[in-house]
Amino acid sequence: AILGVAEALGFAGFVLAADAQHGGDFLAQPLPLAVPGVMVTRVADALVLWSYYAAHTVYGGTTTVFGATAAVTEGRVASFTDAAPVVARYSSRGPDVTDRESTPADVLKPDILAPGDQIWAAWSALSVNELILSGNHFAMISGTSMAAPHIGGVAALIKQRHPSWGPAAVASALSTTARRHDRQKRPIMSEGFEIGSLHRATPFHYGAGFMNPAGALDPGLVVAPEPDDYTTFLCSMPQLSPYDVQAATGLACQASLVSPVDLNLPSITVSALRGSLSLQRRVTNVASNAETYLCSALPPAGVDVTVRPGWFEVAPGETQELVIELRVSRTSDAFGFGEILLAGSLDHLVRLPLACDPSLHDRNVTAQVGSEVQAKS
Repeated sequence: AILGVAEALGFAGFVLAADAQHGGDFLAQPLPLAVPGVMVTRVADALVLWSYYAAHTVYGGTTTVFGATAAVTEGRVASFTDAAPVVARYSSRGPDVTDRESTPADVLKPDILAPGDQIWAAWSALSVNELILSGNHFAMISGTSMAAPHIGGVAALIKQRHPSWGPAAVASALSTTARRHDRQKRPIMSEGFEIGSLHRATPFHYGAGFMNPAGALDPGLVVAPEPDDYTTFLCSMPQLSPYDVQAATGLACQASLVSPVDLNLPSITVSALRGSLSLQRRVTNVASNAETYLCSALPPAGVDVTVRPGWFEVAPGETQELVIELRVSRTSDAFGFGEILLAGSLDHLVRLPLACDPSLHDRNVTAQVGSEVQAKS
């Protein structure tokens, strides 16, 4: 509407400024405009603009003298002081759910955080769904469609370095080496509903954390399910019958896990911990040297966590089974977050995010396809 008015009236340019009485702060994306324009998205910035304008405008009867001046500079300027990465407002949040009643699942979602906000990317000039971008071969794009190529590119680099690794090993390397802190060494934040608001992020915002390409090339250990483990996982789901599993996968149920939480993922999510629970993870040494690992845990609120064995030595290519015991110390109706830490004698550090709800209520659990979330960086 604004562009239509500007074109119809023959404006040389326009300024669209936020106003407290007409919606307040607003969000804007960089788009090509038929009429040159500037958007002032925050009311506080708009007030500075109006104050300057008023101070340089003289009203004298029927004559008005405008003394204010403005200039268009380089436009987008790199900032090296703002927090980054930050989980974008529109990025999907956890927990994963199993049904229309939003019953939480015992699988951590999202998986990982990657750049996905205002990415300069190739664009189809046809632009059927975004007419304002018609004729452009590049555009600023935001969303999972931008985060996914970043993750895919890093996965390709890992596969190039380790051609024998399967998808699960690559995903594990990305997960266990991801970062939970921003470039200023502070906890990653998440944009809130209110424009400009930030809250401390959790694994339900960023999954394992922000991708760390260099670290993922040398993770030390991987926590990777075998292909048959996924079918066994589905067969352990109380909501699914053997017929459901075979109809979806073409594979018959030959066995099932003791609990769905035993699926060998590089994360642990327990949606309804009642009393205590013992679960397993298998780690495989993918480094070229034997290494000794010390096991520890940062427990979620209301949960005591024990990892056995307390330490282990594993040779290249060998696998070690870990038993993680969770026990409710204080009931709650909300998820708490922590992590399992495996610190290696050769400086490898393996992190498994832990989300647990020491709940007062029983819940059913299931699984969902993986995803990436978008970061502003």
